[in-house]
Amino acid sequence: MKMKQYLFVLLCFTFLGCFSKGEINMFSKKKIEKIIKNKSGQDAIIEIDIILSDIFYKNPEKLSIHEKNIVYIEEFEREVNNGGFSQYFSNSSGNNALETLNALNLINSKIFKKILENAIDKFPNRIVPKDRDEREELLMDIENNNADLWDELDNEFYEYEEDIYILLIEYIKNNIKDFR
Repeated sequence: MKMKQYLFVLLCFTFLGCFSKGEINMFSKKKIEKIIKNKSGQDAIIEIDIILSDIFYKNPEKLSIHEKNIVYIEEFEREVNNGGFSQYFSNSSGNNALETLNALNLINSKIFKKILENAIDKFPNRIVPKDRDEREELLMDIENNNADLWDELDNEFYEYEEDIYILLIEYIKNNIKDFR
């Protein structure tokens, strides 16, 4: 009998371990609801982002568009805070610049959306290539012509004149039915 109990417990932990690693994440909606109930602001969004990003980077197709929008915005915020717009566009996060702009619009961001629009304006025809190599080549040309290109936009971003966390939490609450 003890062997059966041991196997049952082992299977449960193995199965639940998959949930926590994002491989199978049927409980993220409940986790997110609990986070929003018990935390606020940046603390809540960081925890939610950890849950969603883990899935996004392994199996993005498992996320709804609303879940992806949270990841796009948090990826944008992380990259710009860490290394400015140059880093945002240089890294794979730049692949999703237009999706991020759309996500900022959907959460009713005015300031961060405008800052990203101004950054996208620096690209020829306002087109940020999805291909990282192509984007890197363009970035080198753009930045070589103006070494201080991103400074003003970086500084505007760092001012945080808009509470992005309140906007994100409200967006999550309004779309929780589409979270999994």
